[in-house]
Amino acid sequence: MLLNNYKVYGLNIKSEIKIDEFENLNAIPEDEIVTISYSVMDDEIKKSVSEGRKIQLQKEKIWFHIDNIATYCIKNGNKVEVEVCENANMQLMKIYIMCSCLGFIMLQRDMVAIHGGVIEMDNNAVIFTGDRGAGKSTLTTALREKGYKFISDDVAGIMFDKVPYVMPGFPYQKLCESAMDKFGYDKEKNTSFMSDKEVKYIVPAKEEFIYEPRKLTTIIKIIVGDVEEVTIEELKGSEKINNIINNIYRGEYIKHLGGVNPEYFKKCLNIAKNINFYVVTRPKDQFTVDKQIELIEDKILTIEEAVI
Repeated sequence: MLLNNYKVYGLNIKSEIKIDEFENLNAIPEDEIVTISYSVMDDEIKKSVSEGRKIQLQKEKIWFHIDNIATYCIKNGNKVEVEVCENANMQLMKIYIMCSCLGFIMLQRDMVAIHGGVIEMDNNAVIFTGDRGAGKSTLTTALREKGYKFISDDVAGIMFDKVPYVMPGFPYQKLCESAMDKFGYDKEKNTSFMSDKEVKYIVPAKEEFIYEPRKLTTIIKIIVGDVEEVTIEELKGSEKINNIINNIYRGEYIKHLGGVNPEYFKKCLNIAKNINFYVVTRPKDQFTVDKQIELIEDKILTIEEAVI
């Protein structure tokens, strides 16, 4: 029974699986529904998993297997099926639905999704992207703690009404142990899970969360460089579009799904034309979040608009 109604990344979702981090709605629009349900994989997938295969990518059917957790099958941009392993960590099983599965749904729909956290600044959406370990979550958490509103944690689902808008994700952040320590969050009170050999925590951010889309005006890429102090520079022209495409969520799989098609490229081009793109380079092994925020506010806000 699809008892749970959710709206995440602009997707209307009916789910048999209850996901506490998503806001359960009384009703959702009945068009373009994504269903999430428990299932049993077909014999072909079972055989592939037994032979040690972990993932198969086709445009309309993607499946992947996580040892001791579950096998997931994503179909036609509207269906997620899950076969759970015996004694699986159910929280981790759901995290793969929240992130990877919905990321693949967006790829199948040719919906642009950028890998990064999203904060509202000056009533617009600002995406913070960058490689793992660059400090995206630390920076977005610091901005949220400073009083800025929060739109999405790890994925920026984008839809268009002439210009690009970021759709709200869900009101939680995933933080590593060092970020928990830096911000003084109680580890005992927040759910933890193992992610890529690293403990992460799911931290609620309901009071700061925005439930409405915001116009996308800025993307900021965080990198760690051989610098003495934080720097910020603006990208222009082809550098902008290349960085957008290189930071697509689960974009490493696009080439396996036929590459960037013309319609998808047009959407990326629309984003590039309507945003400013900055690169913030921070020093290694220094906590420079305050300086990063100062430089970012200077670019995005006027003095009187800055959050005090």
